[in-house]
Amino acid sequence: MPSHPLLNDHTISLSATLAATIGLEEAVLLTVLNDAARLQSQPHARLAIDTLRRQLPFWDDATLRRLLRSLADKGLLFLHGAEFPQAAGLVYSFEQLSERTVSRAPESPSQAPANRPQPMPVQWKPSEESLQRLEQHGIPRSFSCAQLDAFALQGQEQGTNRNDWNSRFFRHVKKQWVFAQNDAGKLRERAERTAFNPVVAEPHPIPHDWEPSEDACQILKNAGIDPQFTSDAVAEFILYWAERGEVHKTWNSKFIQHVRQQWVRYTSAVEHSPIPARISDDWQPAGDCFDILQMAHIPEDFARQLVPEFVLYWRDSNQVHNSWNSRFLQYVKQQWARRLAQNTTQNTTGDRRGEQADQPGYATAQASVHRLRDTSW
Repeated sequence: MPSHPLLNDHTISLSATLAATIGLEEAVLLTVLNDAARLQSQPHARLAIDTLRRQLPFWDDATLRRLLRSLADKGLLFLHGAEFPQAAGLVYSFEQLSERTVSRAPESPSQAPANRPQPMPVQWKPSEESLQRLEQHGIPRSFSCAQLDAFALQGQEQGTNRNDWNSRFFRHVKKQWVFAQNDAGKLRERAERTAFNPVVAEPHPIPHDWEPSEDACQILKNAGIDPQFTSDAVAEFILYWAERGEVHKTWNSKFIQHVRQQWVRYTSAVEHSPIPARISDDWQPAGDCFDILQMAHIPEDFARQLVPEFVLYWRDSNQVHNSWNSRFLQYVKQQWARRLAQNTTQNTTGDRRGEQADQPGYATAQASVHRLRDTSW
């Protein structure tokens, strides 16, 4: 079978496993360099810059320089001599050569003695290009400079001769950055476990005057939950767990979980318009409002009776708001709590004893007041 008419020049045999391991572009370049090294017998291989460009015409010099750096950073290629494409030829090897081996190798006219492996200078500093590459990887310059002393001390104590100190510094800083990020993550997890959970000897029931810690409130605020909503949820949270009679050590954690669940229900049930507007004359609350009020044991008939005066008040005030439904929920809860408080006072004096006993869902008016003590709505 004849070959494809477009495949009439040199082809590159590429290992699929190698491409999946180090990347497709790096695998192509490493294959070309390996083929060129097979034809040479010296410890390090040489390849003319023009020859490399002809074999890889689909890449420009900037791409070739980037891929050479990538292979060097991975430890798959060791470059000797001037950086590509400043020299006339590319001098490389696939393993680190000793100083003796390099000194015996014939030098190209463009290879300067300063490019030979040398001990780390006493006042060595990374190049500006290395610091910029680290910043491109999301590592702040201040963090990179902070690692310089430890890196220089390690290089001077080892006493090795190298010509890739910048590459080694790049890998050293990246490694330390990963360690620092992991340590920071562990500290954050430990802080979340202990900062807002007071240490107690034994599990205990929730006190009637319990309040969430400042750390717990701050976590909820950072999660985008309205601080007023958090404050309103305290009375209901205490009433729920006091009636259950359970004991726990981490009441702050349970409170955070409770408020997050309630906030999701609230925000998903009530629409918030992004554009503030005045209330219309024929405004009516959404059906979701009555579902929310029903969960709070507030009769729908009671809420509907408050719609005309709610509309009249806000129409006369001529104010604008994003969500009239949320305003209506606040108003109804205020009125219902006020009504229950009045009934409780009257029951205490004996004027209206047993009046609330016929209402379903309320064992005592006092319990309802505690549950609905959110007068900020």
